[in-house]
Amino acid sequence: MSEEETHNAPLAPEAKPEEINASCRGPVLFLFFSAALWAVQATGVGLLGSLKMHVPGFLADCPFLTYGRLQANAWVAFLYGFAGNAGLGLTLWMLSRLRGMPLAKPGFVLAGAFLWNAGVTAAMVGITMGDLPGVAGYELPAYASRVLLIGQSFIAFSAIITYFSRRHQQLYPSSWFLIAGLVAFPWIVGTAHWLLVETPVRGAAQIPVAHWTVTSLQQIWLGCMGLAAILYFIPKITGRELYSRQWAAFGFWMLLILGGWVNLNSGSPLPVWSIKLSQYASVLFIFVLIAIGWNLRQTAKGVPLLGSSDLTLQCMGFALGAWLITALFTFGNANSDWNNLLQFTYAGTAIRQFFAWGFFAMAMFGAVYYVAPRLFSGEVDWACSGAYKWIFRLTAVGAMVILLAGLGMSYGHGHALQTGSDEVLKKALMPMRIAFLGEILFFLSSLIFLGSMACLLFRNCGGEFSPMALIRKCRLDKAEGGAE
Repeated sequence: MSEEETHNAPLAPEAKPEEINASCRGPVLFLFFSAALWAVQATGVGLLGSLKMHVPGFLADCPFLTYGRLQANAWVAFLYGFAGNAGLGLTLWMLSRLRGMPLAKPGFVLAGAFLWNAGVTAAMVGITMGDLPGVAGYELPAYASRVLLIGQSFIAFSAIITYFSRRHQQLYPSSWFLIAGLVAFPWIVGTAHWLLVETPVRGAAQIPVAHWTVTSLQQIWLGCMGLAAILYFIPKITGRELYSRQWAAFGFWMLLILGGWVNLNSGSPLPVWSIKLSQYASVLFIFVLIAIGWNLRQTAKGVPLLGSSDLTLQCMGFALGAWLITALFTFGNANSDWNNLLQFTYAGTAIRQFFAWGFFAMAMFGAVYYVAPRLFSGEVDWACSGAYKWIFRLTAVGAMVILLAGLGMSYGHGHALQTGSDEVLKKALMPMRIAFLGEILFFLSSLIFLGSMACLLFRNCGGEFSPMALIRKCRLDKAEGGAE
């Protein structure tokens, strides 16, 4: 067939939603349920680590449960366990729906998912045993990163084949972000593995490499998957077209170009030009904020997001607001005085937690609430839909508590550091103690998320003999005066 004939070849017929959902059911549900398990692990371990900060003598004789190892394990469990599983599962379903084709090679996805979770488990075991590369925010041992890369390549192989199943069709902007997320992960982790773990670069050169790695994983990898969900679900649920593809494209490319270079501390032991370059990137990040924020504002104009009766729309609205706030903080970091004031306080950790839970986790909770029931035949409701609302409430309140504690009280801590005040220790501990309440709320929301996923699976995977079906039958018989 000639090139012209290939170009003019008709599109492959679009598959029905039921067929697409059936092809995604096993792999995507496995990834979603794994994400729920890792969310509990991440919040539980993080809660234990924060408790040791406030009560240093707690389990002080156990070298495997030091504060540093627990916090590293909590971030690995969230970033690769929860975020990786949830983001990859959503990527597969969204690409299948956006391309109108069943998921290709679901067996590869299952194999990749097993390898992915094995890699996360290996990382947590290695960190517990003290095998850390020494880079804050990138605590992957060498063997764990290799397994993660292999597992992600299996899943990406299925996603790319699905993507190319239909040709010459205009792509929805969410597809750009999803494909970028699939490409960004091996690019970021592979570079970090080579330059920080396998053959580490020398001396101060490790600082910009580590900063680029940690920032890229957050801004580009998590950012692409979270924004893809927001750009997809807000127009879909409101029944409107995305306001502008051009604004979306501009924000997409600016995010990829700038995402890894923002937020470098002005006091880093690096040449002045590299710090200035990061400040310029932080200034230009305002264009990403405007492109995404204005586009979605115009799309949902007149429609309340947080006030909506649709839980998915509420989650997406809060996630969008959280992303905009963190983008504003990134823009503010271009100011040297602001950066100097907050760089040694709890503010950086609070913003990372707010981005992770307020933006990414909230977007995933809303997406899973929409997607998971539709993976079964017909559009079923959640078995525990009332309880699922508490996931949104607890996560939202927890994220706001951490944000207000991290920014409001860290401002006083920064001033105390600069003036040499005697109250430095008191002002340093206070935001951490208040943020501990937010971490408790995250733990409760992750437990409800895991329970909701379990209820959904029990209700739909066993048919008439599932535990939820038997409970409903017993209640119905009792209401009709039957057997107790």
